[in-house]
Amino acid sequence: MKIYALIPARSGSKGLKDKNIKLINERALIDYSISFAKRLSSVDRVFCSTDSQHYADIAIDCGAEVPFLRSADAAADKAMEQHILHDLREKFRSAGIEEPDLIVWLRPTFVFRSVVDVEECVQALIDDNTLSAARTVVEAENRLYSVDEGKLYPNFQDMGKSMMRRQDMKNSFKVFSTDVFRFKGNPFRDDFLGARIKPVITNSICGMDIDTKFDFELVKLLIENSKESINEYLS
Repeated sequence: MKIYALIPARSGSKGLKDKNIKLINERALIDYSISFAKRLSSVDRVFCSTDSQHYADIAIDCGAEVPFLRSADAAADKAMEQHILHDLREKFRSAGIEEPDLIVWLRPTFVFRSVVDVEECVQALIDDNTLSAARTVVEAENRLYSVDEGKLYPNFQDMGKSMMRRQDMKNSFKVFSTDVFRFKGNPFRDDFLGARIKPVITNSICGMDIDTKFDFELVKLLIENSKESINEYLS
């Protein structure tokens, strides 16, 4: 079975300019995901998908392959993963690169990951061909509210109570850190992960996503000042 890791890193970030190559502890953000991918014994090749030659040069220096740049349509603000995947398939074909059976999708804005948990995701798809994908997930707040016309409304059944204990409710989980899914034969529709997705619960730190300057500074603070407490999840 052929398995590739893919780090998607477009250059047009709006919330935090050039966040995918901002430095933390003298390393570009994409370096953390590339280095993590190289620690996965199940992965055959590590690719970075980017629309920027500057990003590509950095990714190559970090150890990833960048045999082509992403097309403009697949790098647009409204482009979704399925558009990137269609582009990736076409670029693989044009470059004469064999399609993988599985893709390990490593979003570079997530710095902390568990090798054991991601390898479990990969192994699950190898062992069970009825699974369409696997995702690492972290426990999340299950008492969320919406605001409508200036009023607060629960997104859960509050039983008419002003306070609910978390342990009295069903657990909720946050996704989007790391996905493993089937590439070969996948039509890459909006539901490209499929309907049978295995969750692998991982440490809550692995759910830290860098989207804003505050997120970036918080992760930077942890890496540069508290390495001993996060080393297990830091590549």
